Amino acid sequence: MLYLMIMKDYIQIFEDFLKKEINYNAPANLYEPVKYILDSGGKRLRPLIVLYVSDLFTSNTSNAIPAAAALEIFHNFTLAHDDIMDNSSMRRGKKTINSKWDNNTGILSGDVMLIISYEILNKYDDSKYVLLSKKLTETSRLVCEGQQNDMDFSLVKEVLEEDYFNMIENKTAVLIGCCYMFGGIVSDLNTKDINILYEVGKNLGIAFQLEDDLLDSFGDEAKFGKKIGGDIIEQKKTLLFIFTQAKLNGNQRVEFENIFFSDEIQEAVKINSIKTYYESSGAVDYLKNKVQEYSINAEKLINQMQIDTNKKLELIKFSEKLLNREI
Repeated sequence: MLYLMIMKDYIQIFEDFLKKEINYNAPANLYEPVKYILDSGGKRLRPLIVLYVSDLFTSNTSNAIPAAAALEIFHNFTLAHDDIMDNSSMRRGKKTINSKWDNNTGILSGDVMLIISYEILNKYDDSKYVLLSKKLTETSRLVCEGQQNDMDFSLVKEVLEEDYFNMIENKTAVLIGCCYMFGGIVSDLNTKDINILYEVGKNLGIAFQLEDDLLDSFGDEAKFGKKIGGDIIEQKKTLLFIFTQAKLNGNQRVEFENIFFSDEIQEAVKINSIKTYYESSGAVDYLKNKVQEYSINAEKLINQMQIDTNKKLELIKFSEKLLNREI
């Protein structure tokens, strides 16, 4: 309970800063959508990571808040553009910017969020600004590469496992890595430990996305917060699909693909049929093992850091809670 209270304190500090910082008003059609999406909730997972890491190493969060805000605003920029590309009408239970306004507004509001994320980093001295902005620039490019890969996957019937891992690393994991790294940079850790933190975040980001893929098909809808089977209906080629497709042969594979790529089968029937294939092929167990593998990798990396043993244990505990969605 105490742990959750600390997280709530972080969120409150962050929200207060965000409201104060995003004070642009004109033109209204540019900044109202920005405030709207930033006000639309979400777990604030990324800023929580930055604030936690800073608090762990410095017993202070104030110096980490601009870095946390930059990454959360950047994240929402990617969501605004993703919603346009996916033609999405709802996110977090509210209308998307492109649905509430239009695509052009979504594009421009997304663009200005990207710019604001860099502006906020100007609050740091030159040496920190260079480190933070360089990493954010690299992360921005990698996220775009991951998004393009994901879009390309929708055009083909078969995706290699290696390509899938490369996609989720770029689209999801590098930003989580960036959050851990930013926490280390603002805490003035040594270069080696800062770079290790980035790798810790990347490994956890991959594990988190794999877990997300599993929950999409086999999770509790009330806890997961999304309709179960969405990836199946949208014909997303997750690791569950890739592993199952590779394992099946002959008529079984043809039948599996016919069901998966069909737009005519009733949704509930399709979801249940594909889930049965995922379980019988061994894909579910394979995915769970991969989650464990990347989680163990993150723990090993933390133990390589030149920090106090108690801090290592705290960082491992936090990372486990992150992966278990207890944050």
